[in-house]
Amino acid sequence: MPAALIHLDAGGTLAIAGIHLSDIPTLNYADQLFRERSIRSVTANTRRDGERFLALADRFHIVPTTIGYPMAEAPRALADLAHGRFGGAAVLHNH
Repeated sequence: MPAALIHLDAGGTLAIAGIHLSDIPTLNYADQLFRERSIRSVTANTRRDGERFLALADRFHIVPTTIGYPMAEAPRALADLAHGRFGGAAVLHNH
């Protein structure tokens, strides 16, 4: 986690979704948090939670809006996201 924070851009957020996460080590404010970087936890759901969610999405006809990018174009996907060039979610793929 400290290494990820060092490489995070100003204003970036590190999201942690660990079910079995070791203790967070002492952080150096200047190197890892300065410039409005933040750390956020997200709910760690089970496989069954995901199955239930997908069943509800199907039941209520929820269709996500996604745009695909090849993995090699991840920087372009992030730039498009930052500039509001699409709605929904970007999905990186390997093919």
